[in-house]
Amino acid sequence: MQKVDALIFIIVAIFLLIGSLFSYSLPVFLETSKNLGEYHFVSRYLFFGFLGFAIMTILSFLNPDIWFNRLGWLIFIISSILVILMPFLPESIAPVINGARRWIKIGAFKFSPVEFFKIGVIFFLSWSFTRKVKNINSLKEEVKLILPYLIILGGFWYLILAFQSDLGQVMVMALVFAFMLLIAGGRFQTFTLIISGGIFVFILAVFSSKYRLLRFKAWLALMSSNFFPHPIVDTSPASYGQVQEALNAIHNGGILGKGIGNGVFKLGFLSDVHTDFVLAGIAEETGIIGISLIIILFSALIYRIFRIANRSEKKEYQLFAFGIGTLISLQFILNGLGVTSLIPIKGLTVPFLSYGGSSLLAFLTAIGMVLMVSKRAKL
Repeated sequence: MQKVDALIFIIVAIFLLIGSLFSYSLPVFLETSKNLGEYHFVSRYLFFGFLGFAIMTILSFLNPDIWFNRLGWLIFIISSILVILMPFLPESIAPVINGARRWIKIGAFKFSPVEFFKIGVIFFLSWSFTRKVKNINSLKEEVKLILPYLIILGGFWYLILAFQSDLGQVMVMALVFAFMLLIAGGRFQTFTLIISGGIFVFILAVFSSKYRLLRFKAWLALMSSNFFPHPIVDTSPASYGQVQEALNAIHNGGILGKGIGNGVFKLGFLSDVHTDFVLAGIAEETGIIGISLIIILFSALIYRIFRIANRSEKKEYQLFAFGIGTLISLQFILNGLGVTSLIPIKGLTVPFLSYGGSSLLAFLTAIGMVLMVSKRAKL
């Protein structure tokens, strides 16, 4: 059996150091205004970071031929049950925050099942596509083949969209599904159909909700005013003020940044600076140089994961590693594009860097499973 990919360990450890540093630096205004204490966010980040790193390390030592399917099914089944139960849980357990049920509250901590559900879905697709997607002779046969997947996953995506109001997570899962199907041997025409269907569902979701439509118009106004001589729509971008402040923070950082701890826009202007807008906060304090380093680290991590996928002996392991690499890529890219107003912001975390225990544990668990299967890759 091969050794695990040590470089992935190093890159993830660097990300955790960066994440802990900015979990201390960025939410200072929130801690002060709510009397949370100087170490409120960083202490929680460190707790989940150490726990997740320990889980990742333990998983990397396990034999994938014994444990991969067991762990994958466990994550998929439990997270699926929780996603189904979320709308029916009492508010004391699943509180409604801003009109959505996204978390299960356990004491002082909140847990988001959808973060682990994404990992479970990637496992399920890798297990199922390995057995189903082969020897397809026509587009019609392939459409018939994937229809049950779309119906079942579509049901889960509806629950996430309707009750958690989380269009971003649905978009990411749909894109991962399309890319995994393509790599599994699906036709490019089918891939195109899925992407087209996803665009249609996105448009439908936007126009079926007054809140989303107003947000979309506000994004169009802001984006077009930033990149074109005249706005595309005549509306106030005020409701998209967070993105405008993110752009101001990035501009203020310049090339070298203002120095760690010296950011200005984290002081009440950018309230989600430690979560959805963490890249903007980092850009202000470390500049283009700091963001470039993060891009290099993500590129290296994704390359190593895809390398494992490409060299895995089993197709199931190959698809899983590819799915995790694709998920990390999409969340990083979509968050970056949203923060810079190039696409509508979707509330997606930056893997390993955004504050949030559920996201951190889920991604570290996923990396642990990738390291597990890397022992069956010819590296």
